[in-house]
Amino acid sequence: MLKNIFLGKEIGQLLRKSREKSRLSQTEVAERIGLSSKTGHGYLSRLESGKVKSPPLYIILLYLRACGESWAEFFKHLDAIDFRTRHEKMTSLLPIPPDQRKIQRDAMRYEIGIEFPSKEKPKRDIDFDRLKSRIETKITPFLIKNDIEGNQASLYQKFTREYFDFMATLNKSGMKAVIERYQRAGLKNHLLNGLKKIIIKVIQAEIKRIKARKPLPTEKQEKMAIGFTKYRIRIEKIEAEVHKLLCALSVPTTWFGMYKAFSRECYRVLKRFYGKEILSDKFQAIIRRWVKEGLKEDILLKVKEVTIKVFTSKNV
Repeated sequence: MLKNIFLGKEIGQLLRKSREKSRLSQTEVAERIGLSSKTGHGYLSRLESGKVKSPPLYIILLYLRACGESWAEFFKHLDAIDFRTRHEKMTSLLPIPPDQRKIQRDAMRYEIGIEFPSKEKPKRDIDFDRLKSRIETKITPFLIKNDIEGNQASLYQKFTREYFDFMATLNKSGMKAVIERYQRAGLKNHLLNGLKKIIIKVIQAEIKRIKARKPLPTEKQEKMAIGFTKYRIRIEKIEAEVHKLLCALSVPTTWFGMYKAFSRECYRVLKRFYGKEILSDKFQAIIRRWVKEGLKEDILLKVKEVTIKVFTSKNV
């Protein structure tokens, strides 16, 4: 089992990039998040250099808010770094494959596919565009129920969109400013509060939905990815040996792909039925099928023997 990977340095680098993008100094950020001028600069310096182990989440969120940075984008980048780091740690435990770059690419794709149990990998981040659409469908009956229509309804809808945008970026000052602006425009306070409740309920339902689609445990992901990578290593070895055989037999290169496909099918049969009486019948069935595709039976038998040899080899 792999140990948890510390991402303090990566967190610090991402935070520093956010600060530099907003053209703020460490002292200015410290003042914005409420740290003292004496200790704040030093603390943020250690934070950005990765020397603060397990930095508090609220400090990270305050830092991002001070820089005007989206927390969703920040954690999306951090999640990608964490995934890549864990993948590199995992592959370092495996023997060097025949074609390391190709296998690492396939293993990465496989690992992405198994991170969530569903066939289509869901997004970890909240889909704000979809939430806006859901909110709009809910505020329409709310406004009708309260006899709000025409230009007034348009103002309430506009308030809802602006308030949601500031809430999505955790901008409390922006949320407060929007409320005050629309109150001055004559919108009723109890209706504004009702719209706020609708927004909050929709967001809470979305968070609950995302939490319900939990990813597979990290240990299981790593175990599955390692198993797949070992499979790819063995397949690469089998195809390399089959390639040598076909060259030695002067088989036209246009047929190489089909013979290699046959060897992969032999491997799957071996993996499932090795040591069982039914294995011989399975081999005969797939050989007959590939002969119908135009392959030569004597070459198929030799490819099968090469596949069995690699499959049973302890060095793979």
